[in-house]
Amino acid sequence: MRILAIVAVALLLAAPARAALAPAQIAALKAAATTSIVQRHVPSVVIEVDRDGKRVFAGAWGVRDIADRLPADVDTLYEYGSLTKQFTAAAIMLLGQDGKLALTDDIGTYFPAFAGRGITIANLLIHDSGIPDFLTADPDFGPNVAPLPFAGPDVGIAWAAKQPLDFPVGTKAQYSNTGYVMLARIVEKVSGKPFEAFLHDRVLAPAGMRTAQGYRMFAPVPNMARGYIEWTADLAALDPTGSQGGVVGSLANALPWNLRDADGAGYLVGDAADLQAWDDALLAGKLLHGKWRDAYFRKGALADGSPAYAGAENPGKVRAAYCYGGFGTWTDGGYVVYGANGGTFGFSTYTATVPALHLAVTTLTNLGQTTNASLTVPVMDALLK
Repeated sequence: MRILAIVAVALLLAAPARAALAPAQIAALKAAATTSIVQRHVPSVVIEVDRDGKRVFAGAWGVRDIADRLPADVDTLYEYGSLTKQFTAAAIMLLGQDGKLALTDDIGTYFPAFAGRGITIANLLIHDSGIPDFLTADPDFGPNVAPLPFAGPDVGIAWAAKQPLDFPVGTKAQYSNTGYVMLARIVEKVSGKPFEAFLHDRVLAPAGMRTAQGYRMFAPVPNMARGYIEWTADLAALDPTGSQGGVVGSLANALPWNLRDADGAGYLVGDAADLQAWDDALLAGKLLHGKWRDAYFRKGALADGSPAYAGAENPGKVRAAYCYGGFGTWTDGGYVVYGANGGTFGFSTYTATVPALHLAVTTLTNLGQTTNASLTVPVMDALLK
């Protein structure tokens, strides 16, 4: 289907004068959002910014549903994708704070199939376990497993247990969703509660999050955005019947994916305000305390003591490193930033905190399988430089 970008009026929330953004900053945020919609054909964008735990900017542009021309607003829900990892890591840290586990625990205690490989909980947190990522390395997952309604998270773990490690434990960092699905199972085994129940009771509710919830394939959510994807020849090959209505080079409905297969790695949905509440709770130290809060924000270290770098240096001369809290850390404009990108088949998301400025920022879009740097970089530049 051919899509014409529709730009909605941004919604601004009043804030105390001491914390307000400068007019030039507000203009830059608006420009970043409208550029994403007009030039990159992103259906909708939401941006929220907090300072000192108070909202100073909230804007929504575009449509959450193209076919029905339903506008997005600041309360629209999006799939968080890998931003979920922060909450899974927090659940692990809370159990450590409770004295029920240690980050040095061997995962063979919880997964006999992984016994003897020398992998610890800490290795799962910072992606240096060597366990392959079933979401990207299993050729059967995308076309055949992801759309199934009842496959469940154990499918990916069972697949990974049969594979050799991609590299010796602790020698490099390589992103693995499998590790975070395994961490969710550890939360269940140690707490005696379903992962979703523990997450709600100990993480989401105490942080003041109202809308965040686990994805449900057959349960419509009010004001939920529909996910879209740029249709390519490769995707068309996965949809021989044309059920998604895709035309190569245009936007189409995202392919179905039961995110509960990857629960601890990326199954939460919610609005921007909830991610801001989470970031504010992290800055205020509401959930984790003392050494466990320090551990959550600590930069990951490989076996030789070097940083667990998340990848090569980017064009901005920034090289992020994984932290034990399920996000990365880097320096931008002279400030230390903690944050992460998230993505599913139909959504791209971002949230970050800048402790020195008591600043939290979230961006949400309903276009998947694409980099959102063209949105997040100018947003962060406007706030930090």
